[in-house]
Amino acid sequence: MDGRQEAPEREELSFEGPERTSRRAGWLRAHARLVTALTVSFAVLAVLGAGEWFLHERSRQPLPPPDGPWPQTGHLGVYLCGESTDQWEHCRGRGTVTAVERRRIEAALREVPEVAGFRFETREQALAAFREGEPPNALEPGRSEALLRLTRAEDMPESYDVVLRPGDWAGVRRRIEPLAGVSNVYIFRDAFWWGKADVVIRLCPRSNLAKRCASRGAATEAEKEAVLDRIHSVPGVEAVYFEDRPHALKVLRHVWWEGIDLGGDLPALNESFYLKLDRPPVMRDLVPFFTDLTGVEGLSRVSNVRS
Repeated sequence: MDGRQEAPEREELSFEGPERTSRRAGWLRAHARLVTALTVSFAVLAVLGAGEWFLHERSRQPLPPPDGPWPQTGHLGVYLCGESTDQWEHCRGRGTVTAVERRRIEAALREVPEVAGFRFETREQALAAFREGEPPNALEPGRSEALLRLTRAEDMPESYDVVLRPGDWAGVRRRIEPLAGVSNVYIFRDAFWWGKADVVIRLCPRSNLAKRCASRGAATEAEKEAVLDRIHSVPGVEAVYFEDRPHALKVLRHVWWEGIDLGGDLPALNESFYLKLDRPPVMRDLVPFFTDLTGVEGLSRVSNVRS
């Protein structure tokens, strides 16, 4: 020994020495699958959360109108001469249809191959149906009350309601319209929305004399969104469709199959929401949801005549 003392080794301050680093690397290697799974899970949860929000928002948006079917069946209304039909050319100065004329009209209808069936409606039956029917606009029932009070059976025409198969409807008109005792006939294709929806909410168009839309113009986008929000608070709504003006015009031309002049731009044509419900609609229960909303012209059942 030479008597010299060895210098003590210098200690280094380290938060992670080789041993700890080695241990952590070993743990990560041993649990690589777990780490990967957790990372993927967090990523998936984030994507799902965003996806759920997107799907929720998209589910609130109305559907476009269904592609079809576009009915090719229809109805023929045969209206007969009576006490209040003297303004019609075929009835002028001749009085009420006779029993003999009625039998001839019925015989002609039975011979038409396009006729699937028909029923006769008396003036009293027509008045009862008019009085028992719901108003055209459930949001303004009072507008129909005065008309109901003033209308008498004598004001209603006798008529035949005729169900038509596809075929030569122009030929049907030529055969039935000239018959003695017939005041006029109307032939319509069955309505597009019949059977596809239960309730229609008509929005204010660009031009309209209806009380709720007078002097205001078409419903705004904000008003449409407010109506849509209210629709989502109605219980039992299975589907919501939005019909824009081009589709509404297409539907109108479908019903008026003879291609009449519809007046060009038609500023009074409505955009509408159509609702499919899980049960038959009760209009008095639906009215409170929409009474206070601006931009809404009317609320009614979907019928085979107007929709």
